[in-house]
Amino acid sequence: METMIETLFKTIDEKAKILQQENGHSFIENLGLSLEDIYMNQRDLLERSTLTDRRKAFQFAYLSMLKEEMIQPNHQITPDSIGYFVSYMLKAFTAEQEEITILDIASGTGHLTATINEQNPEKAFHHQLVEVDPVLARVSVHLANFLEVPFDIFPQDALMPLAMEKVDAVVGDLPVGYYPVDERSREMKLGFKEGHSFSHHLMIEQSIDILKAGGFAFLVVPSQLFEQEVGQLQQFIATETYMQAFLNLPKNLFKTESAQKSILILQKKPEEKVTPVEVLLANIPDFKDSSAMKKFLDDFNEWFEINRKNK
Repeated sequence: METMIETLFKTIDEKAKILQQENGHSFIENLGLSLEDIYMNQRDLLERSTLTDRRKAFQFAYLSMLKEEMIQPNHQITPDSIGYFVSYMLKAFTAEQEEITILDIASGTGHLTATINEQNPEKAFHHQLVEVDPVLARVSVHLANFLEVPFDIFPQDALMPLAMEKVDAVVGDLPVGYYPVDERSREMKLGFKEGHSFSHHLMIEQSIDILKAGGFAFLVVPSQLFEQEVGQLQQFIATETYMQAFLNLPKNLFKTESAQKSILILQKKPEEKVTPVEVLLANIPDFKDSSAMKKFLDDFNEWFEINRKNK
């Protein structure tokens, strides 16, 4: 007996392949069109499926597509293992807030936003997504329809001035590399005086800038973030934020040491003065090791009780 996830996956995958033969567009574009086709023409299928069924079917279709088509690294989607962890942290730090305006600052297909939405059903989110790549921005429009979850999508360079009001929280799986628009980076605090600046440093600055006072950023960053050209970055973080945590994701999620990532959690300084917390520096254990994960979560909850409970 086929599960609903399998049925949806096959339907998405087959339609995308038919479209590929008809129009010759990329698999990513046709994946979006396939989602739209189901949303418009196969309502019964959607009505029989849960939000989790739909998101997972999309994820499997996307991963299946990667076998067919070489794509650039910034077109990779944020995997569940990382998405679930960002969701868990967001839930902990925003426990008091039932309504949250949340920005995904380098949103790609919107998969991280979809995961956070699914994992926090008790919250009323106002999702805002910024994505410079027009193909990925269109896929996120189709994904929002397919999930029947409203996304406000801003198709722009996330490092240019943002066209939205301040938000309660920012999430992002940050693209790593150099930012080519030197005129813009020199207007920013974390831009280098000479040559191209680090795009992931500028993304951290932009994330803090768009937050309301006291808001939180949950950012997936390179594990070596604080190992090169970091004087400016450390000063910015100390001046503008209270750093909460730097959590190294399990090494087995990444092919090489240089590709390893961590979750950086920052709070934009609130308007009223508060005592800075003791920063939580920790290694997240292998997700399959349930006893190590239980210990990690117990330690995190203990840290949270001591450092955050009465903030």
